[in-house]
Amino acid sequence: MTSAEVARVREIQAAATAADGLSPLSEQPLLSLGAPSGRVRHLLGYAAERLTGYAQLDGPTGPDASAELVVDPAARRQGTGRALLDAVFEAAPEARLWAHGRLPAAEALATSAGLAAVRELHKMARPLGAADLAPAASALPEGFTARAFEPGRDEQAWLATNAAAFAHHPEQGRLTLADLEERMAQPWFDAAGFILVEADATVLDAAGISPIGGIAAPRVAAFHWTKVDPEQRSSVDPAQTAGEVYVVGVHPAYQGRGLGRPVTALGLAHLAGLGLPEVVLYVDGDNQAAIRTYTGLGFRSIMVDVMYAQAV
Repeated sequence: MTSAEVARVREIQAAATAADGLSPLSEQPLLSLGAPSGRVRHLLGYAAERLTGYAQLDGPTGPDASAELVVDPAARRQGTGRALLDAVFEAAPEARLWAHGRLPAAEALATSAGLAAVRELHKMARPLGAADLAPAASALPEGFTARAFEPGRDEQAWLATNAAAFAHHPEQGRLTLADLEERMAQPWFDAAGFILVEADATVLDAAGISPIGGIAAPRVAAFHWTKVDPEQRSSVDPAQTAGEVYVVGVHPAYQGRGLGRPVTALGLAHLAGLGLPEVVLYVDGDNQAAIRTYTGLGFRSIMVDVMYAQAV
C-alpha cells in the first residue's frame, strides 16, 4: 500500500474505534499495515473513488489464514463490508475472520455470508490495588528467580520458551525474532515490565533436564510480559489507562511446579506499582482451565471476540 492509503486506513480505524467503543483491528494487523504485500495481503474497498474499507489477510491459503476488516462508519450499509468479505474468501476460501466485541453489525454480516462461529477470545479485567503489591502473592518456589528482560541478551532464550509454551497456539507460538523486535520497537514497550523467571542449576538437576549431549536446558522457565498502551482504556474509568497481561507462559518442562500463579502475580505487582487502576487480559474461550484460574484471581469477562469461518 502507499503511504497515503496506510494513512487513510488509520483514519478509518480511528473513526470506527470512536464510533464502536473498541478497535476493529487487533495489534498484529495494525503492526502489519505498512508491511509489503508478500507478508500479508491488503484488500481495499472504495466507494465513489474514496477508500472506505480495508481488510487484511494473514497467513497461507489454508485454515491457518486469518483476516480482519474495518469499514468507515460514514460508509456502512453500502456493501463495502460484504465486498471485502467476499474478496477475503475468494483469495483464501478456508480463512478465518475475526470480529471484535460481538457487534450486531458484524454478526449480521457474518450471518448474511453463511459464516459460523468457530472460536471465542474473552477479554477479562479486574481492578488493581495495594494487595497486588504484597510480596507473598508473587513469591516463587525455591530455586527460581525473577528479573527483567534484557534486550540484546534474552531474545533467543525467550523465543525458545515462548515457542515451547505455546506450541499448539495458532498465533503466539509462531512468533519470530522479527515479530519480537517489531513489538520491542513500539512506544509501549518497557523491558521492566517484561519479567523472566529463571531456574537455577539445582532445579534443573532435580527436574532431570540438565544439559545432555551438549544440549542446554532452557534457562527461562516462565515469563510474564506486561503492556501499558495509552489506547487501552480502563473499563472502570475511560479517562485512565489499563495495564495488560500481554502474555504469560511456562515452559512445559516446568509445568506443575507452581509457577503459574506467582508469575501472573509478578506482572500484576508491576502494573499496580505504576498506579494503574485496572488490568486486562485475553484468553481463548475453550481454555476453561485458564478462565477458572483468572476468575479465581478476580478477573471477569468484559468483552468477547469471535472468529468466523465458512460453514462446512
